[in-house]
Amino acid sequence: MDTGTLIWIIVAVVIVLIVIAIIVAMTSRRARENRANQQRSKAQEIRAEAQRTQERAAAEDVAAAQAAAEAAKADADARAAQLEADRLARESEARQAQAAGLQQETEDRLRRADDLDPDVTGSGPGRGERDAHDGRDERAHDLRDDGRGDADPRHRG
Repeated sequence: MDTGTLIWIIVAVVIVLIVIAIIVAMTSRRARENRANQQRSKAQEIRAEAQRTQERAAAEDVAAAQAAAEAAKADADARAAQLEADRLARESEARQAQAAGLQQETEDRLRRADDLDPDVTGSGPGRGERDAHDGRDERAHDLRDDGRGDADPRHRG
């Protein structure tokens, strides 16, 4: 082999090595770019999923706030209903007391009337017992004696 051929072989090997180096460099660059693109794509998917999760979290926050507001309203309604029930109970007690007082007053008046009425005998509760006739018979007797004589149809004669 002569020197010219050897130089050509060395140059050819260097060129082949340079071409291989260029091909390797380009391939690795493309691989890095592909890997970077895949990573960007994956990162974008993760961000999109995070955005969807954030939106769901915000919706859940709104739903939780609504539920809390409804619970507070229900609690307020329950308190208002309890206050109304307490007021009605007090009113009922007051009216029962008033009714009992009126009943007692009525019984006292009836006893007083019985005490004043000469036709009432006995000491039982209530109006007592009247003597042999009551006031209606006496009124009918008064009507018979008014001169017309037809006031009581039982005594026509």
